[in-house]
This record gives sequence, structure tokens and C-alpha cells, in this order.
Amino acid sequence: MNVVLVSSEVFPFSKTGGLADVAGALPKALVQNGLKVSVFSPLYKSIDKTHLTLANNVDIDFDSRTINTNIYKTTIDGCDFYFVENEEYFNRDHLYGIGAHDYEDNALRFGFFSKATLDSLKALGIKPDVLHSNDWQSALVNVYLKLFYKEAFPNTKTVFTIHNLGYQGVFDKYYMNNLDLPWDLFTIDGLEYYDKVNFLKGGIVFADAVTTVSKAYAQEIQTPEYGFGLDGLLRKFSYKLSGIVNGIDVDVWDPKMDKFIDYNFNDPKHKIKNKNALQKLLDLPTKDVPVFGVVSRLAAQKGMDIFSKSIKELLESHTDAQFIILGNGEKDIEDTLAEVANNYKNKVSLNLKFDEPLAHKIYASSDFFVMPSKYEPCGLGQMIAYRYGTLPIVRTTGGLKDTVKNYSNRVKNPTGFVFEKYDSQELTKTLKKAIELFNKKDELLKIAQYVMKLDYSWKNQAKEYIKLYKKIYG
Repeated sequence: MNVVLVSSEVFPFSKTGGLADVAGALPKALVQNGLKVSVFSPLYKSIDKTHLTLANNVDIDFDSRTINTNIYKTTIDGCDFYFVENEEYFNRDHLYGIGAHDYEDNALRFGFFSKATLDSLKALGIKPDVLHSNDWQSALVNVYLKLFYKEAFPNTKTVFTIHNLGYQGVFDKYYMNNLDLPWDLFTIDGLEYYDKVNFLKGGIVFADAVTTVSKAYAQEIQTPEYGFGLDGLLRKFSYKLSGIVNGIDVDVWDPKMDKFIDYNFNDPKHKIKNKNALQKLLDLPTKDVPVFGVVSRLAAQKGMDIFSKSIKELLESHTDAQFIILGNGEKDIEDTLAEVANNYKNKVSLNLKFDEPLAHKIYASSDFFVMPSKYEPCGLGQMIAYRYGTLPIVRTTGGLKDTVKNYSNRVKNPTGFVFEKYDSQELTKTLKKAIELFNKKDELLKIAQYVMKLDYSWKNQAKEYIKLYKKIYG
């Protein structure tokens, strides 16, 4: 089976979030399962094309003009990665915008990318059995395929994956002209959304199958609370909607081989050496207290508003614990955490940045990993934490609900801590329960050893996608 995956970012070439991890790791796992896989992504300024080869030169008819486009290629782990070059659209310092401000021409940038992908497939002679697009940035692939490319790809089926319904690609309706889309599609059954054009909606309507990144999230997005205005549409198309939990790249996240951590290990009883090394690195007291790690965008969606209140409550009660936080995001949350860190220098290390080596150290050194998300389509942090014998503390939503079993006397083989109500006091209670478990060393070790054996590798999760591909292709 020949699969083409289309993504606006792909690790290790470009990344702003979890989509890049999926686009980098899933293809490798599909190849390992015997499929032929190609990936298409934009050639951003940050990608060094001297390490790529020129695969083709293609004329793309778009926005009432013909744009001559180079297509570059490299092959990694048996998977072909293709990059669409366009100096006007992609030669920029950032992928989608500067800070919280999106580039004003994102509709054109990613409309072009979607159309260029299909023209490139024609020029390269690639005829996919399945074309798998991801999020709003590549959603128009499904629309263009059905409208203009059925003769070139008569047997190609489409899968569209929603990684986060909160980002839909909603633009002024007059972009319909620039995007070469017929106005008869601008209806409630097509791309129209409150008198604007909605890319993600188009991806859903025109796809043969729609997936999201956990079974629980697939159900949640069909409700007004989590549907972001598309819950009615998703209920209408529920017959083609399913949830497949993401995997993690177990070669990148491997405590036995991880080059970023101070001491490699295969049993969590040896984690104390990493904990002490990280405490020294971050100028925290070197002692065996509960360490809570956070690697996250510091945003309300990630629960960081209730987390910032919760740790303040805990520390004010003289709790002997340490919090190591890595990430950046919303200024009010950053400011609140900075105040807490300043008041409790011996208990809180706040690192307002993205730092891959430090992220690895936090996973390997923490006793608990905190993810109190308001909503979480899948979440990778809890699965990465398992690899290092670190117990996640999560709210029961989306993929967190699917992958974490709450610690209690009634639960067999618990894997972490789960709370339900989105509230700082509930989170504080849950953190206190974790501290109680920390003081039961033998029991904590037993659970940590158990979670290290859990398999959330892409090799396993890829099989679910292969089942879906075969189902729609026939």
C-alpha cells in the first residue's frame, strides 16, 4: 500500500508542537509495517536545503497566476520526505506567525501548499492509495482532490486527522477566489462557517475518513463543550469519525540510550542519580523530596492557570516538594509562575523557554509529571513520562482519559493520578495524594516499574491506521 502523509510541520525538520512529532514518527512506523510512505511539507527557512536533493520543478496554477516551484527530497528510515519551496510564502522566521499573531496570508500560504502537493504528486508519478492530511493547514488537499484531481488520482482515498479542533483555519470568504474554489461550495454543507471560509470544515466534509488522536476526544468533539462550533457537523459525520491514540518515538525517548540525561537506566530505582544531577543543574537543594515536572505550553488550555494557583497553595502550606517547569506561553500565567518561583527559590525552578535536552532531564528525574489540561486531544507527555518511570497527574479529558489509570485501592495496575473537576483545589488534593504515595517507597517503585513496561510505541499505534487505510481502500 502506498500512503502519502501531508503535514505543515514534520520533526526533525520543522516543529511547533505535537503534529510534527506525529508526522515524523508515524511514517517510520508505517514503513516498518511494510507500507510505502512519502511525506509532503513546506520548505521553511529553518530547513537547510543543502542536505536535500532537487526532486522536480513544477508549475502550480494558483491565485490567478502560475508559480514555478522546486520540490526537494530526502530519505530517512525508508521514508521519502518531500519539501515544497516557495520563497514568498515559506521563507520566514516562523511557521505560522510571530508570537500570538498569525501571518495575514496564511490562507494563501497553506492553500498553495495543499494544491502544490497534488501537482507535485502528479509530476513525480506518485499515485497514493491513501492521502493522509493533518489539521487545517493541509485540509484543502481533500477539497482540491475531489474537485480537480480525480482524473489523475481516480482510486485515491483520503484520511483527515484532527489534532486539535480549537485551530480551524477560518478566513474571510473572499479568499474563495484566491484559492480557486467555486462559490457553490460556500454553503452550510460545504466550507461556509458564519460567513467565513473554514479550512478544517472542508477537510472533514471531503475526507473519506476522519480521525482524531484519541477515542475519548473523538466523542468529546461531538459535544458543544468541546466542539468549537463544529459539533453538529461532527455528529453528522460520526459514521466516518474514529479515534486513534498517538504513539511516541521510543528511539528518541529511551532511558537506556537517551543522550541528554546524566545517567541511563532501565529500572526507576536508579532515577535518584538523575534527580540529584538535575537539582544541582537548576540550583535546587539536593535531597530526596517529591519532584513534580512540567514540560508544557504555559496556557490555560494546558491547565496552567489552575496549576499556578495550586502550587502556590501547596507551597504556602510548607509542603516539602520541588517543581521543575519548562515552557513558555501566556504572559499572565508566566508572570504568576515567575512570582511563585521568586518567592520559593529552593522549591521551584521556572525555565521560560523550549529546551529539548532539559525536557529529557525532567522526564528522567521527576517522580510525577503534571498535565492538568482543560482539554487534551491526545497528549504525549504522559506516555513519555511512562518510559522514564514517572507517574503522570492528569485531568480526565481526551487522550489523558484513555491512557492514565487512577491510583486507588479499587483500580488494578494504576498508572498515575486522575482528577475530574477543572479546579485548582482538586488539583491540589491530587498533588497531595501523589506526595502520600511518594512516602510509600516500595509501592511507588512497583508502579513506576510497571509503567516503564507499557507500550505506546508508534509500531503498535500504526497498526490502527493501517486497519483504517485498508478499510477505506477496500
